[in-house]
Amino acid sequence: MRTVVVVSQDKSDIFFANQLMKSLNVVGIVVENQIPERDGSSLLSKAMKYASNPLVFSRKVVEVVDRKLIEGKQDYNREENALDFGEEGRVLHPVDGVEVLRTEGVNAINSPEYRDWIQQLAPDVIAVCGASIMKAEILSIPPHGTLNLHGGLSQFYRGLFTTDWAIHNREPECIGATVHFVSEGVDDGDVVYQGRPSISDGDNPNSLYEKVVRLGVSMMIKAIEDIEHSRCRSTRLTTKGRLYLHDMFDTRAKRDTWRRIREGVIGDYLEEKSERDERVLAALINEFPVQGVPVTRLSGAV
Repeated sequence: MRTVVVVSQDKSDIFFANQLMKSLNVVGIVVENQIPERDGSSLLSKAMKYASNPLVFSRKVVEVVDRKLIEGKQDYNREENALDFGEEGRVLHPVDGVEVLRTEGVNAINSPEYRDWIQQLAPDVIAVCGASIMKAEILSIPPHGTLNLHGGLSQFYRGLFTTDWAIHNREPECIGATVHFVSEGVDDGDVVYQGRPSISDGDNPNSLYEKVVRLGVSMMIKAIEDIEHSRCRSTRLTTKGRLYLHDMFDTRAKRDTWRRIREGVIGDYLEEKSERDERVLAALINEFPVQGVPVTRLSGAV
């Protein structure tokens, strides 16, 4: 199966691309730029720009003070809690014969030149992790469809930062991953596999997200192998979870999420695991067998 991989520049997505190259016939990788250009003007220029609006100016001052005095002391900025997929999350290592394209401009994946580049590679399937929403012109290229790795269980959580939101909402039982065909909606296409990582009392949002990604990589590889051998089955998603957008996970939400960890949200779940797992297990679609899958923190290549 000729596979084109589309990812962002995030550590988890670079890790995803590196792992797929080890197991599949990857012929091309698109690394999508999703980072807007930073405002390079001086602090004085920025202050003058906001000075005409006292409310905006005061809010910006509070943000600067917070960033200088408080942000660095948060649990998620401690080195031992850092999200880290090792070298394979920092650097893309293309194998022989794999072409790499890095897009320019934010959310430019649907531009004609990038669509044509993908089409020229004649992929049988496209595997996506962390990419922007792709339009029908790209989705129609691979005859076997486009698969997305969503870092959540779509019937409970859709969108971004879904592992964090499950903890924020005191629902660690809803942490998981979904491999699904890409549709016009967001994380609501037909489901190929869903899986849940093991959760330990010492976990935090970053360690759990690492487990979700590692499990999701194994699910994606298996899904594409299933397609190649004509044994892939997918199931329609009948219940859609709440959609969480990027701007919703602001500084306050992030700090609240990590405060839940300090308050013992993981331990509370583990004490009630059997009862709390019931509704999630009943809702899982095409559950992925996790026996033997290395989902522990930084446990090596998948």
